[in-house]
Amino acid sequence: MMNTDDLDIPVLTDIIGTPESPAAQAPEPARAAPLAPDQIEQALSARLAAELSLQVPVLVEAALREHLPQAMGARLQAELLNVLANALPGATQAAARELSSQVAYEVGGLLEQRLQDEVRRAVAEEISSLSSRQS
Repeated sequence: MMNTDDLDIPVLTDIIGTPESPAAQAPEPARAAPLAPDQIEQALSARLAAELSLQVPVLVEAALREHLPQAMGARLQAELLNVLANALPGATQAAARELSSQVAYEVGGLLEQRLQDEVRRAVAEEISSLSSRQS
């Protein structure tokens, strides 16, 4: 015998529902009208241009960070070498003049000292010779 309370209990198929065919469950995707080759090319070109326009500043900044110090260093080195090449002969001549005058002064001082020593020696010999004659 069936109880009237049993009729109020839902059946499993009432809760889940009856299975339908997979084609009926999934809605069919909307299909776009096929594009002409020139439209595809224009769309791709526009997309690539948009992506590249976003990447160009990043690439330029990276290139500047990487190559600018080297380029600046090379340019600075070239300028320094150029300045040194122009200044070196003048500096060499000035150093040679100073060295020559310093050497000449020292040689003059040495010659004067030697001359004084020779004169003292000659005078001492003459005095010694004269002293030995008088005795």
